[in-house]
Amino acid sequence: MSRFGCVILWISLSLGQALGQAPVSFVRDIAPMLVKQCQGCHGPKKVKGGYRVDTFESLLKAGKSDAPAVVKGKPTKSELFLRLTTDDEDDLMPQDGEPLSPKQIDLVKRWIVEGAKFDGTTETAELAGLLQPINHPPAPKTYPSAVPITAIEFGAKGERLFASGYREVTVWDAKTGKLLDRLGNIAERVYDLSISPDGQRLAVASGQPGRLGEVRIFDLANRELQSVPITTADVVFAVAFSNDGKRLAAGSADNKLRLVNIESGEVTHELGSHSDWVNSVAWNTDDSRLVTASRDKTVKVFNAQTGARIVSYLGHQNYVRDALFHENGKEIFSIGDDQKMHHWKIEGPKKVNDSSSNRGTAMAIARLGTEVLVAGDDRSVRAFNINIKDESRKWDGHKEAVLSVTVSVATRQAASGAYDGEVVLWNIDDGKIIRRFHALPGS
Repeated sequence: MSRFGCVILWISLSLGQALGQAPVSFVRDIAPMLVKQCQGCHGPKKVKGGYRVDTFESLLKAGKSDAPAVVKGKPTKSELFLRLTTDDEDDLMPQDGEPLSPKQIDLVKRWIVEGAKFDGTTETAELAGLLQPINHPPAPKTYPSAVPITAIEFGAKGERLFASGYREVTVWDAKTGKLLDRLGNIAERVYDLSISPDGQRLAVASGQPGRLGEVRIFDLANRELQSVPITTADVVFAVAFSNDGKRLAAGSADNKLRLVNIESGEVTHELGSHSDWVNSVAWNTDDSRLVTASRDKTVKVFNAQTGARIVSYLGHQNYVRDALFHENGKEIFSIGDDQKMHHWKIEGPKKVNDSSSNRGTAMAIARLGTEVLVAGDDRSVRAFNINIKDESRKWDGHKEAVLSVTVSVATRQAASGAYDGEVVLWNIDDGKIIRRFHALPGS
């Protein structure tokens, strides 16, 4: 499991250079911003300037000015683009909402230059109905370069490993390191994974920075996409099934924590308590509480039934990347860019201790019994006994920064994923390496 902030630009640049820039999709890239930022003034109920954007057909039609809305291949001749970039405040769109970002405007420009193509079902359909589920481009057959393992998770029995890929999740045999499967139709970046307690579902937190965020749930028995319960305007960093498998929690770059009822697919709570990215989310043992870690330097505990915030921990001096509950449910372990693992009690909150430091940035955390494992950009995984202040073991098997770590209760093994695409399996009891391989299809 992985939670991180600063490495996102680092990863995005590397992947973009290696795998190229995908064409702009109207349904994936343009329609969401039109629905969110333009349709309020240019929809069926309010038709400002005689111009509507609620269907693709209406988008192409001129408004009261009679100027062509979209001229394929020519953004400077297209009234839509000119209204998004004009210096005249009376003509600038949107007028009643926050302006489009430079990245969004660039997407509109690229879409027009590329021919203003429509990739939906019908041009007369409402745009809001086109948005889900998005059909993402396929993953490359082979990877020309390493893809960082930003998320990793064991199957319910510890026999399989699920790892983040480019537009996919790859599935590996934990005993042999052989590729078993590739689950596609996922957004470009995969940030977190969660397996349901019964082992039947996989939840994927993913997205494209500044453009799209999703939680996708897959049925592992038939390999099919089951639902897309969460869609946001920016990436989803964290996802976690509750221990009873009935709910799902997700944290994202829009600073929100969302809770989903699995049976209905409904988002039951949308909590905006953080002021920056929500990098991680975890349940306590009885599913009564949730803990979140944020780039706003805080860790928060919530009542999982009501959504009420119970406490905020302010002990970190920098970004917080990950947090989880002590097995007693009354204490929390949290890590981040201050190079420490904080151990604190929810009541108060009150710090118990913190591990010290100069060990690089802690990127991800996992727990099995009394062992807490911390992955770091110093290429190590450190094991801490929760009854002892300092580390009990240090595993130095990686050659690059370790971005993700997970554990298997069934096999008492740990798996860690690194920036160079390598996965290492460890024996938790003695710290010895069991197996290592690069999770790169076609390599």
